[in-house]
Amino acid sequence: MVINMQKKIILVAGSVSTKNFLYGQLKEFIPDTFYVEAYASEEYLVPELNCDLLIISSMDMKTELDEKNIKYNCGDIVICERSVNFDYIDMIADIPANQEVLLVNDEKDTTEKSINDLLELGLNHIKYFPYYPSIESYKKLKTAITPGEVDKVPSCVENIINLGPRVIDINTMYTIMDKLKMPHKDTTFITKKYMQKIINVSKRISAINNNVTSLNGHLNNIVNSLVNGIIVYDEDGYIKYANEKMTKLLSTEKNIVSKNIKNIIEKELLPFFLSSDIYENKHIDIRGSGVKVSKFIVPGSKNIVLTTSKDEKIKAEKSYSNDLLLKGYYARYNFDNIIGSSEALKAVKNISLKLSKSELSVLIEGESGTGKELFASAIHNNSSRKYKPFIAVNFSALPDELIESELFGYEEGAFTGAKKGGKLGLFELADGGTIFLDEIGDVSPKVQTKLLRVLQEKQFLPLGGSAIRKVDVRIIAATNKNLKAMVAQKQFRSDLYYRLKIGYLYLPPLRTRKNDIDELVSYFIKVETSADINVNKNVLEKLKKYKWLGNVRELESTIKYMLAVRTANTLTVSDFPDNNFFEEDAKNNYNELNSEDLFNYDDESLAILRVIKSLHDNNISAGRERITQRLNELGYDTTESKTRTRLEKLNKDGLVNKKRGIQATVLTEKGIDYLKEFEGKI
Repeated sequence: MVINMQKKIILVAGSVSTKNFLYGQLKEFIPDTFYVEAYASEEYLVPELNCDLLIISSMDMKTELDEKNIKYNCGDIVICERSVNFDYIDMIADIPANQEVLLVNDEKDTTEKSINDLLELGLNHIKYFPYYPSIESYKKLKTAITPGEVDKVPSCVENIINLGPRVIDINTMYTIMDKLKMPHKDTTFITKKYMQKIINVSKRISAINNNVTSLNGHLNNIVNSLVNGIIVYDEDGYIKYANEKMTKLLSTEKNIVSKNIKNIIEKELLPFFLSSDIYENKHIDIRGSGVKVSKFIVPGSKNIVLTTSKDEKIKAEKSYSNDLLLKGYYARYNFDNIIGSSEALKAVKNISLKLSKSELSVLIEGESGTGKELFASAIHNNSSRKYKPFIAVNFSALPDELIESELFGYEEGAFTGAKKGGKLGLFELADGGTIFLDEIGDVSPKVQTKLLRVLQEKQFLPLGGSAIRKVDVRIIAATNKNLKAMVAQKQFRSDLYYRLKIGYLYLPPLRTRKNDIDELVSYFIKVETSADINVNKNVLEKLKKYKWLGNVRELESTIKYMLAVRTANTLTVSDFPDNNFFEEDAKNNYNELNSEDLFNYDDESLAILRVIKSLHDNNISAGRERITQRLNELGYDTTESKTRTRLEKLNKDGLVNKKRGIQATVLTEKGIDYLKEFEGKI
């Protein structure tokens, strides 16, 4: 017995002519591995539709199916958006200028839409008058244009221009391909075909007006009628064309042509925009708007074409306010934007993901340039608050006199220069979402007290206010300072410190995870250009020898410099910046810790030092068995035997001291100094 596993598609349309036309259009794109069946409601409809994908010609047709109680058992349903059939545009082009014609369709709405479609295409040299069967009065004219509804043309008409039924538009075709899980090479064919029609129609319309300079204007109109957004740019990111919808999506500027896309879009999207990869219907966020994106490289050139359509599913889930979006109050990064596969980084990402599912406040510690905002953003985007605001506040960038009013807002008349009506603070704007307090170590004692109240009571008092306001905000704080030492020196409130540190992350510096440098270099190149850039082996070796006191941010600046000054598509040592370009540690000469051996510890050895320190701080014996257990909890796949080998190496180097009794293994002074210097904490 042979079982036919061929997937079944059913198309339902109103008229027989529309059914036959749309069936032909689908068969042009859909391979024979799918079985397509078509029905017209004016002809016959089966009482029950069973298929893998149901394609309905219009929303009106969907309503008719429901009214007739047609049952359907289908894996997916697509309701078509349709546009004018461009293959017959030249028939309208031949009509003399200013001639009056009837536009004939089946309903008032579809008639008006057909007229608007033709006007948007630039076919405005003639005057259109609507006609549909239920119209009460109409202008009796001798010429009529109809999208396949010839039988509805009134008897006064002598000359009928039949455009044929409206075609399934490109966005709907992409949706159909997406539902059928067809490979990108098939959907790229659709894009190329539609783009060719765009060009051909533009030339025809320009010929009508006998004006070659009108070509670009008509091209804009046609492109806007086919896709929501389209942009064309070269491999270096310079924009050659962008329609109005794409311009509004990407920027607040009115014209972005000739500008570089790297200066317009969010940094985390650059690898997607500039890579040579092909995408079809990929779901992404651009400035807080969910869109489906398709991208291909124009054959025979290095130009990249990218089109977008609204992702209604994402759009429906989003609950941001427009004002917050315009101000940039949304999380830009996710865990995919945190580059590296070292064990140390994977362990931190794993803990971060777990913390994101909780409502705990989180304290992130790490040196400058290690990616504290990336982690805060990723935690928010993987939390239950991800569709609410994400507001980042950098205390080091705010003067003391402004911090309190920015955070908590103020009432009218609270101080000289206060706005009429007062002002909402960032905590209120972040209500329901997350507020990221960066450089928390720079905040004044007065503001520390108010922050503690928000953490404890979920409420605060605006400047000059008399009524307490409640907020539901999750707090993520970050610092490159040693808060524990600041608490001991009475510079930071201990109660606030422990309130913030319920969830805790320490981000390892780049010099302790140098195996990530290869991936980071590759990523930064993709961010900067879509050109095929190679990296000489000697370059990577030199990068891995450097201490990277500025961490990932410094590495990024280095790669940007090298790409800017390169003389070929291979980065070589000659492209390196001058030594004065790099960060220098003026305060620490590393003393006895400047031995190159200290940079050769693997991630697991470094994790052992951190585990020993943590156990010792909590008066827990740091025996080999317990150290191994903690390492496995952090995501390291290790054994007691491996732990013993690493402890012996650390003991030999003088970083740990193996003892008997309750202390077991402890850090030596040299080991503690190592963590101070290279990990920024005690």
